[in-house]
Amino acid sequence: MTATPERPTASAGSLLSWTREHPRLTDRALTAVLLAAELTGMWLVHWSGAPRYRAPDAGAVLLTIAIVVPLLWRRRFPAAVLVASGSAWFAYQAINYPFALSPAAVFWAVYSYGCHRRRDVYWPLSVWLAEVLATLAFARRGDTQTVLVFLGVTAFVWLRGDAVRSGLLEEKQEREARARQAVADERARIARELHDVVAHALGIIVMQAGGAGAIPDLGEAQAKSVLGTIERTGRQAFAEMRRLVGVLREGEAPELAPQPTIADLPSLASSLVASGLQVNIEVSGSPQPVPVGVELAVYRVVQEALTNSLKHAQAGTAKVRLRWLDRALQVEVDDDGSPTNGAGTARRATDSGGHGLVGMRERVSIYGGSLQAGPRPEGGFRVSARFPLEASP
Repeated sequence: MTATPERPTASAGSLLSWTREHPRLTDRALTAVLLAAELTGMWLVHWSGAPRYRAPDAGAVLLTIAIVVPLLWRRRFPAAVLVASGSAWFAYQAINYPFALSPAAVFWAVYSYGCHRRRDVYWPLSVWLAEVLATLAFARRGDTQTVLVFLGVTAFVWLRGDAVRSGLLEEKQEREARARQAVADERARIARELHDVVAHALGIIVMQAGGAGAIPDLGEAQAKSVLGTIERTGRQAFAEMRRLVGVLREGEAPELAPQPTIADLPSLASSLVASGLQVNIEVSGSPQPVPVGVELAVYRVVQEALTNSLKHAQAGTAKVRLRWLDRALQVEVDDDGSPTNGAGTARRATDSGGHGLVGMRERVSIYGGSLQAGPRPEGGFRVSARFPLEASP
């Protein structure tokens, strides 16, 4: 008894969701329906025997098309659509053709201009109001009541469109604010981790220098080896410090902690098995020494991608590929998750602890790399990051 009334609601919600995800198809369908209804209604009014209307002809058909068809571009050019549809409707009325639903097309254009206009300019609406007053006041077919009805409907649809526009602008501002906050939070997190990398490198320098100083008879070869290690570690620490200065935010208190590297990826894969995600790791090419910061970035990208695979796509298996090239390290994470639509892809981009693609792109860009992510043609999702090795110190 309770399931029956819920079905229409669910169906209506699904239809509304579909129209929002396919705005162009929706506009095409509604425009076609409105055009067919207007052409049919025009001939029905004529066949009803109303003598005061001019008989429909090719001009009536062309003007009807000129009224309705511009609605296909109502989202991109709302001002031009309102002026074009309103002017065609004005000419249609001036010639005294029979009309059925043609005002509905212009009212739709009014709503679209209220909702999708780029700036707060009102001259297209003023042109339409002038056409309403001129047509209905002097075309011998309208009276004061009809004028008021048209003006009232115009005011209603305009206010409704303007309210929708205000809501869309607020939603956009909230999304931008959340995105900025996500970037700030992720950069602060990266800064803490880079601080740990620098501290680790400085610790190695201190240990090497102290150990060398404790040897009574330090040979030349040993001294050169120690100094070489100190130099390489110092250069790496200096490079990481420059990156740290670029991302560190005031008020953030870095905490020292050991940071994972590429060698820890198998442990990461094993930890996800208990959650239901089988991860395979493939390595090709000859591994090369890279800065600790790059290793940390690779680990975090793989970790974020696998977390999204498990959390948002209900994937059962995932494959991690590390390709060591001559001057780059290519990292790919593929999963076999369920196909994602635009909403699912957006969730992958914004959800999860590291803010999804926001965090991954931030990490990769710090080292001059690039990242791509999206559904695969054969199904599932792919995250691909490329780290240039020639830029590594």
